[in-house]
Amino acid sequence: MTSASAVLDVVVENKDISSILKANRDNDQSSICSGSLDNSFVQSPSFESFSTIHDIENLAELNMDENSDLCVKIDNPQKHLETLETYITFRITTKVARIEFPENEYCVRRRYNDFIWLRQKLVEQHPFCIVPPLPGKHTLMGQLDRYSKEFILLRMKALNLFMFRIVQHPILSCSQQLFSFLTAKPQDFVAHRKQKQFDPNSRTPSLSNTSLIGVKIRHYEFDKMKSYLNALSDKLNCVEKISNRIIRERAEFITELNSFHPIFTTWATSEPELAIILQGIGHALERMSSSQNILVQNYNNTMANPMKDFLSYIDVVQDTMKRRETHQQAYENAIEELNKKHNQKDKLVAISQNQDNPSFQLWKQKNYDEQLEKLGTYIPQLMKKVEANQDFLECANESLRSDLERWQLEKQECIKKILLDFVNKQIEYEQSQVNAWEQITNEITASFTINNNSN
Repeated sequence: MTSASAVLDVVVENKDISSILKANRDNDQSSICSGSLDNSFVQSPSFESFSTIHDIENLAELNMDENSDLCVKIDNPQKHLETLETYITFRITTKVARIEFPENEYCVRRRYNDFIWLRQKLVEQHPFCIVPPLPGKHTLMGQLDRYSKEFILLRMKALNLFMFRIVQHPILSCSQQLFSFLTAKPQDFVAHRKQKQFDPNSRTPSLSNTSLIGVKIRHYEFDKMKSYLNALSDKLNCVEKISNRIIRERAEFITELNSFHPIFTTWATSEPELAIILQGIGHALERMSSSQNILVQNYNNTMANPMKDFLSYIDVVQDTMKRRETHQQAYENAIEELNKKHNQKDKLVAISQNQDNPSFQLWKQKNYDEQLEKLGTYIPQLMKKVEANQDFLECANESLRSDLERWQLEKQECIKKILLDFVNKQIEYEQSQVNAWEQITNEITASFTINNNSN
């Protein structure tokens, strides 16, 4: 049997494997889409094991927006045991009201590698759209076992956020790859993944010979954004670094408090006259330790993981801008090559027209004519290449410009939420400290008042 920390325990023991599989099939009939993938043995966790997690309870509110025409929710993780590998799949429920979807609701199961495939395809088809990041492959919070309950819950929450961002995007949400990801049955989806996709609408120019020395034509708005992203990333990294150090110090402080408060409670037994105040201080320190511990335990959910997610989001934006620069470099290289060929042609024409020069020989004239003929064929091809690159770059600029505006709005909401969650946790902690000491002060004051009155 697996450890108690695992989310999905698969217990075989002395039972016949066919009876276990049959029992799982019977259990799966209670859900419209909790069935396992082919050739694997799975067991779903109980609903109760997740229903107490506050973040998971809010997933439906995050993705199942009644006002949206495309809503996606990820839940019900299952652990699959196969001969060569063990992996987790998630149930993906889609509610949709779009004409390209034949049905109004779909339910499929996908594993993490399928999400990786989806994102890669979205980046390939829409290189200048900001495709949101996925959670890390193995670690989201420290060094967790990737089959542990904590890890799977964190991954499921992050995947919900990823899909929420995708379905909210006006272009990415209309992708054919997303359609297949959300609707295709297991065998059809495997076959679809193996197909080599060709997008007839794609006009991405070849970048095989592009030199990444640096662009010459500067775009102020994109340069300004690059500088801003670098500064924002530095600030967030600094906040994360200092916050981690503070949390480590708080953890050490908790250890000291746990050694501190028993001293007062023990002391009270030998000092009857001071017992009330000593016990009160001990209880207040104990409550301080408990409040500190709650603050430390909530740190990953309120600060560390959201901060890492948003830093990954900044990296994605920077990568998208680099792809735009790469295509701008291709456009500039094409212009430079065209200008060189025009200059070569002008020089050859000037030399060929210099017939009065006695040193000009017939074989040279023939050679120049051949070069002029080649240039006459090559220059129109270069001109078409320049025009195509220019059109493509203009589309890329417009697409990225639109996405950056959308991302700026999302950035404000994300950072605001991270900071407000952090502030609220600090307020709760400080308030609990004040309450603890005020309660002890009131108890001590009341006790001494009673003693004075009795005397």
